[in-house]
Amino acid sequence: MKKLDSYIFKALLVPFSYSLFTLIVIFVVNFLIKTMDRFLGKGLSIWVILELIVLNLAWMLALALPMSVLIAVLLSYGRMASDHEITAMRSSGISMPRIMLPALVFAGMIASFTIYFNNEILPDVNHKARLLGSSIYRKRPDLDITPGYFISDLPEYNLRVDEVSETGLKKVVIFSKNSKDRQIAIFAEEGNLKVDGSQILITLYNGEKHSIEFSKSGDYQREFFDSTRIAMTVDNLELKRRDSATRGDREMSSAMMFEKIKETEKKLAGIRSRMEKIYWESPIFKGDSLQNLSALLDTVTRFTAKDKVPQGFDWKGWNRTIDKLDSQERLTISYRKQINKYGVEIHKKYAMPIACFVFVIMGVPLGIMTRKNSGSIGVAIGMFFIYWASLIAGEELADRLLMTPIMAMWMPNLVFGLIGVWISYHASRERRVWSFKNFISRFKKNNSVEG
Repeated sequence: MKKLDSYIFKALLVPFSYSLFTLIVIFVVNFLIKTMDRFLGKGLSIWVILELIVLNLAWMLALALPMSVLIAVLLSYGRMASDHEITAMRSSGISMPRIMLPALVFAGMIASFTIYFNNEILPDVNHKARLLGSSIYRKRPDLDITPGYFISDLPEYNLRVDEVSETGLKKVVIFSKNSKDRQIAIFAEEGNLKVDGSQILITLYNGEKHSIEFSKSGDYQREFFDSTRIAMTVDNLELKRRDSATRGDREMSSAMMFEKIKETEKKLAGIRSRMEKIYWESPIFKGDSLQNLSALLDTVTRFTAKDKVPQGFDWKGWNRTIDKLDSQERLTISYRKQINKYGVEIHKKYAMPIACFVFVIMGVPLGIMTRKNSGSIGVAIGMFFIYWASLIAGEELADRLLMTPIMAMWMPNLVFGLIGVWISYHASRERRVWSFKNFISRFKKNNSVEG
């Protein structure tokens, strides 16, 4: 049996290594295609670009490891089934669970490493990657103009444009900043921005300029122009790295996020106390037991001055109470969403590594059924795509408070695991649940009929 375990383990290791390398290359190429257009022309050294790629390899590795386990299981067991090695094992009295055991041990090793990696290494690397990316974006503001958003990286002005085209900028809005004596607002139909040495030159066409001098009793001026130019000296066009203690949810370990959840729950308790106090001291309270405040806000109505209200009724106080409770309720929902957001990330750090076991339970019988077939890769990609889509859907539902984080992240594992157990049960009794060859032949036959 030790020789059998060693043989299957080695059979898994080779396709796992190849698939992991291939997936990482695909992720890197996709990352470069999406992001390198932001970095080109910024004068970055090759070492900075390599550092950025290496830092982003962390999330790629966390995503590629479970998928590589699935591909390795499908290919290795498919190859053994094609060479009739699985048949020889079964003829020797070796059960399906025993044949699957080496793959489960292999999955346990990968899952253990991934859990450690997700909690101890990935958060810090994600944090460093975000800081480096932010520093790169700030190096050359002219290349980072996003239509519809204000750019605050310029030293003296805030800039916003509605459209960026090859000919320049459209609908430009500029506001001055960092000046208590004078405020300037500029609106232009068109313009362009370029960097010349240590200066940023903004040329504007067909616009108007508004300025107010606070030091001169609010002296206001308005002027129209066909063209004008703004020059700003920038001393930080070189890449300057920044540091920040602020971390997003994907830059925290599980322990950090548990602390954030505790802090948020304390804030929720404080909000609850304030809501109860507002309710008890309001005209709405009639001495009865405290109602469900969320249900209360759905049933009570506001009064206007034109409404007919009872004599001496404090309808303004009634409306103020509803407004206060509404405000606290919105804050409660915001904090609950924040708690769910942290909860989703905590469970995701464990759900995806544990998926390695699920992929083995499903992959072994599927690999035996598909045998050594090119369709195995397609099956693996399809399975992982459905699994990943389920995680994204669960995360969205949890963010909207429609599902708990536990259910959102663990439901795909549960569903895939039950399906895998069902397939394994039939495979252990040598019942064909699904035939890949029959599926392909039917697909070709249908296409020929339609043609």
